[in-house]
Amino acid sequence: MKKILFSYLLIVTALSYAFPQSLKSFRPFDWVLYKASGPITSFTEGYTFVYIGTSLGGIKRFNVYGNYFDNPISTAQGLENNTINAVHFDKKTGFLWASSPDHIQYSFSREGDWFSKTFRDIGLSKYDKVTQIGSSDSYVWLKARSSYVKLDHSSGIMVGIYPVPDEINILWSSGEYDKDHQSNDNFTNFVVLDGWMLNGNELIDPIGNRKKITTVLFTQFGNVFLGSEDGVVFYGSKTMETFTPIISDIINDDVLSLHLDKYYLWIGSQNYLSSKGISKLDVKSFETFSFSFEETINMQPSSIYSLISKNNEIWAGGEGIILYYNEGKNFWKTLDQSRGIPDGIIWDMCISDRYLWMGSSRGLKRLEIATHSIDLVGIEQYFNNTQVYSIENINNDVWIGSKSGLYIFSNDDPKLINAFSLQKKEELINNLFNFTIILENDNQVYVAGDMGVAKFDTQLKEWELISSSVVYDNKMIYSMSVNDNYLFLGTRDGLFRINKSTGLIKKYRYPFIGQVNDLILDGNTLWIGSVNGLIKFKWKRDL
Repeated sequence: MKKILFSYLLIVTALSYAFPQSLKSFRPFDWVLYKASGPITSFTEGYTFVYIGTSLGGIKRFNVYGNYFDNPISTAQGLENNTINAVHFDKKTGFLWASSPDHIQYSFSREGDWFSKTFRDIGLSKYDKVTQIGSSDSYVWLKARSSYVKLDHSSGIMVGIYPVPDEINILWSSGEYDKDHQSNDNFTNFVVLDGWMLNGNELIDPIGNRKKITTVLFTQFGNVFLGSEDGVVFYGSKTMETFTPIISDIINDDVLSLHLDKYYLWIGSQNYLSSKGISKLDVKSFETFSFSFEETINMQPSSIYSLISKNNEIWAGGEGIILYYNEGKNFWKTLDQSRGIPDGIIWDMCISDRYLWMGSSRGLKRLEIATHSIDLVGIEQYFNNTQVYSIENINNDVWIGSKSGLYIFSNDDPKLINAFSLQKKEELINNLFNFTIILENDNQVYVAGDMGVAKFDTQLKEWELISSSVVYDNKMIYSMSVNDNYLFLGTRDGLFRINKSTGLIKKYRYPFIGQVNDLILDGNTLWIGSVNGLIKFKWKRDL
């Protein structure tokens, strides 16, 4: 009996670790994942939205009355996968259906509460692919590779598999674009705006690249939606015979760095091939702007590890380069090793007086902002070939977090000191390494290292260890954000929230979060830069 009980507890513990918490405690859009669309796969018309299936970004929702994109539906709302091969709105039941690799799903609310069936449940092989979904008065139809699957439209139970449908009046969502279909003549006379051109069965972007048309939808109100292989949606009208290119949200597939400048969120990625550039998001209106590496003059492609701004100037740290953007004059400039930029990864940057300080995988350097040239200060030799992960300007002192320790350079009395030499009590915190994050809030300096998270009171001149690394499973801290009551920590294993008063920790390990690279706390919203994209979390819902 004891062995049985022990086995039961072991299984329950393992399952609770694998699925540590449920999303049922949140509303459907308390978590929102934004990421690049990839090729557009499918359109379907609903009551308020046109739902857009994408190969990378889940289901995008375009409001046909307001002509704007609303929150997308992704794995954060319960989809099995962000790769959507087909999407369909059943007007008879109000269900939204979606097909992803090895799964068919449906939702009555058309937001969350997704019911899922594997392909095996409906008589298909897991290697099959459902490319189009349709519905009649009583059934839902799936178009697979070589067959049609008939499902009950309210339960999703498989009714039968047919070589061709046994019903005539089936309303289909848009499928793969057929360049030879006669309905395509309906938009051959359309004009495409914003520098794009329609060349028969393909599109030509403003710099001359050819893009395939992937899917087309003609709505009941005379509107036309055209999807392309690079994720751009073209919204048109039969009356005006024009197409306007629109991008759903950001162009980033993964997010490595974030920076909030007033109400604009700047977004950089590691994979510059799939993410294509830097995005700029208005966090109030959710209007997006993008700077494509391929289309922007003097903007060299690079991973973006750090971002900072001052006086309408944006600095983006890459690998061996810094991308500089002047918003007033609207131009980009690439600063490389010929100007003394470190040849390693620019992990972090800060601005102090008239200098831009750079912490890199090869050490420390300082750039004069006015001349864009390196101006050595004399302490660089102490960090040669040493990882400098974090650098911050606090009360006119430059704090330097490195693999070898935590240091402070004073501009008023130019010298380099060990930050822990400031503590009044001996050996309270000592012999610490790998400082990855430095952050200041309300006269308190928070640092993350091997030992955990420590706090320095700049007025009392006292250090305090506020959280041991044990409480967040000894994971390396990639990012941190703080307010009066909470610490938010980003690790390879998800997001952690620590109550500063009680020390209680809340773990968020949902699969859609993944590795957390950067965090920005903006009131009730926590912006998360993740390997899976940009995540918006309304964190106060969970208090």
